[in-house]
Amino acid sequence: MIKMLKMELYEFRHDFICLFMIVIPLAYGMFSGSGYMEDNYFNLKQGGYEVLMAMLHDAPATCLLISAFPALLIGKSFSNRTIVPKITAGNSRSNVFFSKAISILSISAIATIVYSISGAAAVTLKYGWNAPAFGSIFTLIKIMICTILLYSVIFSIIIFWAVIFKDTIRTIIASVITIFINAIYIAYGRGWKMPISMHPMIVLRRILQSNSLVQFMGFSLYAAVLLSVILILSYTIFRRCELK
Repeated sequence: MIKMLKMELYEFRHDFICLFMIVIPLAYGMFSGSGYMEDNYFNLKQGGYEVLMAMLHDAPATCLLISAFPALLIGKSFSNRTIVPKITAGNSRSNVFFSKAISILSISAIATIVYSISGAAAVTLKYGWNAPAFGSIFTLIKIMICTILLYSVIFSIIIFWAVIFKDTIRTIIASVITIFINAIYIAYGRGWKMPISMHPMIVLRRILQSNSLVQFMGFSLYAAVLLSVILILSYTIFRRCELK
């Protein structure tokens, strides 16, 4: 598994898509960060901490912005047949699948967090952090752990579509449509009297508004279970599918 992860890291370092995944959110976050100061979601002092919380709160838009890139990354692994040589070289399907899944989820989570951090950094340089250092950092550590898990749940759907379609274009289309429908569902679901309280994006927003350690642990466990279910289902399909 470690060998496969090193191989994935090498491929990512030499793939312009990964560069775009980091540079685009970085630039866009720095440009748009100050705009989040207009709506104070959490009644915080004007500064970097307020903007970071607000940008993390805007998860649906962030996921929609990023989603095409990981779909392209994993989709082309099937279209270009780069997965097949790894298996024929003697690596187990489980090692190939989970190393690919870990790498895709990691780069996706990094890209989404870079978007939020770059915006907060730009605002901090101008207005300051404006939050107690120890308390805010401890809170952010909890939030980041839960956020990464919840983002991974959202982006794991892309892996599911990839093993279903085994094609770049269809994986991108299905992934973007799925995340877009989820964003619409979150925006209007409450008004339509539909259950949305345990949707990962809603859970993400709830954890941002809570400083409860118990709630943080509960939501993290919930995200870990959801992620495990989706990945196991995807792996089951991948293990049985025919790779051409």
